[in-house]
Amino acid sequence: MSLPEQVKSAGVVGAGGAGFPAYVKVGARARVVIGNGAECEPLLRVDQQIMARHAREVIDGLELVRREVGATRAVIALKKKYREAVTSLREAAARADVPVKLHLLGSFYPAGDEQVIVREVTGEVVPEGGIPLDVGAVVSNVGTLLNVSRAARGIPVTTRMLTVTGEVSRPVTLEVPVGTLVEDVLAAAGGPTASNFAVLDGGPLMGNISDGVVSKTTTGLVVLPGDHKLIRYRQRSLEVDVARAAQACDQCRFCTDYCPRYLLGHRIEPHRIMRLVGQQRVDLIPREELDRAWFCCQCGLCGMFACPTTISPDRVIKDLLNAMRAAGAEKPAGNPNPVPHPWREGRQVPVSRLARRLDVTRYEHPAPLREEPLRVDRVRIKLSQHVGQPATPTVAQGDAVEVGQMIASIPPDSLGAPLHASIEGTVSGVSPEAISIRSRR
Repeated sequence: MSLPEQVKSAGVVGAGGAGFPAYVKVGARARVVIGNGAECEPLLRVDQQIMARHAREVIDGLELVRREVGATRAVIALKKKYREAVTSLREAAARADVPVKLHLLGSFYPAGDEQVIVREVTGEVVPEGGIPLDVGAVVSNVGTLLNVSRAARGIPVTTRMLTVTGEVSRPVTLEVPVGTLVEDVLAAAGGPTASNFAVLDGGPLMGNISDGVVSKTTTGLVVLPGDHKLIRYRQRSLEVDVARAAQACDQCRFCTDYCPRYLLGHRIEPHRIMRLVGQQRVDLIPREELDRAWFCCQCGLCGMFACPTTISPDRVIKDLLNAMRAAGAEKPAGNPNPVPHPWREGRQVPVSRLARRLDVTRYEHPAPLREEPLRVDRVRIKLSQHVGQPATPTVAQGDAVEVGQMIASIPPDSLGAPLHASIEGTVSGVSPEAISIRSRR
């Protein structure tokens, strides 16, 4: 079985949060492979600990991908301040005698954006609306590379490493079965320390309010007071954002000036979109102006950091894109040769400054990796936790399953990823959304 087939069969998807089926990248051709260990959001600790504790498997996964895609360069990009990870990776690369180089980054956001990381490592700029492959690069999160290494040894994705932090008694990084209930993960961190709280699945900027279940793409669980500004931001209606665009946006340009894609030379200018949305009906906005929305990376900097009044260009742009997709619009051809802004480096946002703006500095505590994986007696494995088609159940209620057994497949010739039982037990329910398993212990 080829490496892309092994990766596909094991259900490996982008572990950095995007969830793109990894076999597609592994089956491509490229000149450089980049392991993304930037982990640029405040509070998250999982990627740096994967690199520190599982360096050999990360190096192995990167080398497997490099050989498969025919690349001549293999690089792991991570922050210079991740000293333990840097040391572990260098030692592992030396022992394996493979041509892996480290590219040490500053502590800025969003260093982990794949187009930003391509610029930092290679000096090239991905075309507007394009992907790293357009400049001969494959970018994979270090957690994905760990899973690629395991897939090559016949081990499917059944667990997820994640950071639990915020309003919990003991911030910790854990390896948990895919489908673990969030309440069971929080209990392993000593439980919430706030009576009224909400949980973000992911980091403070790009995370969403949790649906109560850990998926393959859950990088962290951030517990915040229910009235925290980041929770209120996400719960605010889109109608309020549009009204604020009309009433409060003074066209200061901060959202554009800090936009990482604008700074790469792409024609995304959030302040222009907010002005147009606030001043007229969306259906009257010129198409060439709407097309700029396609180049947004949804990093959240514009609304949660740059804007003095926390108007939400990112949320407005996301809604515009959803409406255009529903109407059958296609991504426009972009500028193939964007030129980075000359002040780009001076406008990179330090993570420490970002944490203060987001009011999460008080949660910047170590979250040490617990060596023993978390054991649970119930899981709810969602059928759609990746880009592409939802998986189709291959088990029924009452079936006995073993860890690693395939329980849902993807239709032939469809983009997606199969799912595997993450605990031994009995299937307690199959719905259009998920497969539930209970342990027989």
